[in-house]
Amino acid sequence: MIGEISVGLIAALLVLAPQLIQALIQSRAGPDWVLILRAPVLILGVSVVAVLLQRFLLDRREGSRNYDGLADLMIHIHSPATPDSASRWTVRGVISFLLALCGGIAGSEGSAVEISHAFAMKVRARSARWFEQRRRTDASMTLAAAISAAFRAPFAGVLLPIELGIGGRTLSSAVASLSAFIFGNFLIRHFSLDHFDVAGALEGFRFAGWKSWVSPIVLGAGIGVFGALLIRFMRYGQDSLLDLFQTQAWMRILAAGAIIFLIALIYPAAHGSSQVMLENVFWSRHGFNEMGLLLCCKILILTMLIAGFGTIGVFWPLFAIGGVIGFGFDTYVWHALPGFSVVIGFAGAAAVWGAVLGTPVTAAILSYELTQNLQLVLPCLIAGFVAKAVRTYLKTPPLFEIDLQARGLPLIGGRSAAILDHLYVREAMVTDHELVHEHEPVAELFARLMRSPYAFLPVVSSQGIYMGLLTADMIQDAWKHQSSGEKSSPLAKLVGAKDLLYKSGMKIRSVRAGDRLSASDGAFKEMPCVPVVTEDQRVVGLLFVYNVRLSYDREVARRSLSFESREV
Repeated sequence: MIGEISVGLIAALLVLAPQLIQALIQSRAGPDWVLILRAPVLILGVSVVAVLLQRFLLDRREGSRNYDGLADLMIHIHSPATPDSASRWTVRGVISFLLALCGGIAGSEGSAVEISHAFAMKVRARSARWFEQRRRTDASMTLAAAISAAFRAPFAGVLLPIELGIGGRTLSSAVASLSAFIFGNFLIRHFSLDHFDVAGALEGFRFAGWKSWVSPIVLGAGIGVFGALLIRFMRYGQDSLLDLFQTQAWMRILAAGAIIFLIALIYPAAHGSSQVMLENVFWSRHGFNEMGLLLCCKILILTMLIAGFGTIGVFWPLFAIGGVIGFGFDTYVWHALPGFSVVIGFAGAAAVWGAVLGTPVTAAILSYELTQNLQLVLPCLIAGFVAKAVRTYLKTPPLFEIDLQARGLPLIGGRSAAILDHLYVREAMVTDHELVHEHEPVAELFARLMRSPYAFLPVVSSQGIYMGLLTADMIQDAWKHQSSGEKSSPLAKLVGAKDLLYKSGMKIRSVRAGDRLSASDGAFKEMPCVPVVTEDQRVVGLLFVYNVRLSYDREVARRSLSFESREV
C-alpha cells in the first residue's frame, strides 16, 4: 500500500503545484508578477525547452519519438516489448507541467499522471514489467490519483480506468485515488488555494417542464456529432504535422507552440486555465459571442497541444469545452431557463467526455462530486450515453483509440487486436459439450443438462445443422411446468427443443472454428457463450467469454517471457 499512497501524494502535489507556485510568487513579489506566468511569450519559452528535451534526450533514447499522451499509456500496457522508461515519462511530465504552469493550456492532471507513472515504473521490480496485470494496475492507479486530485473526485478517479478498459487492481486505484483526494484537500485548505466552485449557481434548480428533460437528449445527440468531428479534426492536426515534419519531432513541437502563441497573443482570454474559464462561464461572466470565441480558440489550442506536444492533460480542457457548449445551448435555444444553464453545462461536459473519451458514467459521477448536487447525475448520464451512442453510430472510435490505430496498435474491447488476430477460435473453444436434437422432449433435455458440464446446450437439426442455443433456465422452466401434474396438458409433454427455441425468440450468433479471436468481438452481448461451427454449420465446440480472456492472457504471457529471454 505504500506505493499506492506515494503515487496519490505525488499526483496531488503535482496537480496543485502551479497554484502553489503562483501563491508563493504573489506573497513574495506581488500579484503583478503572477501575470507574468500568463504572458503568451512564455509559450514560446516552454516550446524551446520541450524542443531541447526532445532533441537531446528523447531522440537519443530507444522508443518512439512520437507521443500521444493517453495512447502511449495504452501502448505501455499492451506492448511490453516497446522500449519505455521512467525517464521518458518524467521528461514528458516536465513538459506537461510547464504547459500547465505557463497558461494552463494542458490540464494539471497530465503531469500528475506522467510523473507518478514514472515513479511507479521506477519503484516496482524489474520483472514486473512482463506482467500485463501489473502494468494495467500501475496505469490505472496513476490515472485515478491524478483525476481524483484534479477534480476532487475520488470515485470518478476509480471509475475512469475501468471505463477506459485499462482495468488493473481496483484496490490499488482506490487507495491511490483516496490518498490523492485527502492530501489535495489538505493542501487547498492549508494554503487557501482556489478551487472549482459553482455551488451557488446551482441553488434552487428543480426539474420542471419538458424542456428540462428534452435538453440532455438533444444536446447529447448534437455533441455526439460534434465529438466525432472533433476527434477527426484532432487526428487531422496530428497527421498534418507528421506529414510536414516526418522524422523531426522537435519541429512539430516548435510549430505547434508558435501557433498556440499566436492564438494567445491575438486573444489572451483563451490563454488560461480551463478550470477558471469554465467557472467564469458558469457564473455568466462572459457574453454569448465571447463564449463562442473562447470555444473556438480552446479547440484550436487543444488540437495543437495534442498534435505538437502530446500530453495526458486533456481531461480538464475537454470538460471545459463541453461545459461551454452546454451553457451556450441553454442560452441560445431556451434563452437561459432559470437555474438550468449550469445543469445543462455539466451535461454538455459529460457528453463531450462520453463522445471523445467514451466515459459517460465517470463524467456523471465526477460532475456530482464537483458540485455535491445529486440532480446533475441523471441529465449527465442521459447526455453522455446519447453522445457516445451517436459517435459510435458514426463509426468513429474514441480519441485514444484512433491514435492507437495510427500507431499500429488498435484495440478490441480493451485488448490488443494484434494478439487477438494471432489466435484462432479453435484454440480457445471447449469441446466436452452436449448436443441435443430439435425433436428431443423436455425430459431428455433435462437429463442431458444434468450430465453437461455447461449450462448451455446447442440444438441441431436431424441433418446436424446448428439451429440455436438453449440455456439452463429455459430447460428448467419447461421441466417444472411439465412436472406440475394434473395442471399440465398432455400436449405439454410433446414440447421439444425446437419449440423452446421458438418460444425464447433469441437468435444466438455463432462463430467459426477457423475465425480469429478478434471476430468474437460483440458476440457476447446477449450470451456469455456462443456455439462454434464449421463451414457447413455443424457444431464443434462452445466459446465462452472467459475462454477469450484466458487465451489472450496466455499469449501475452508467452510473448512477454519470450522477449524477456531474448533480453537476458
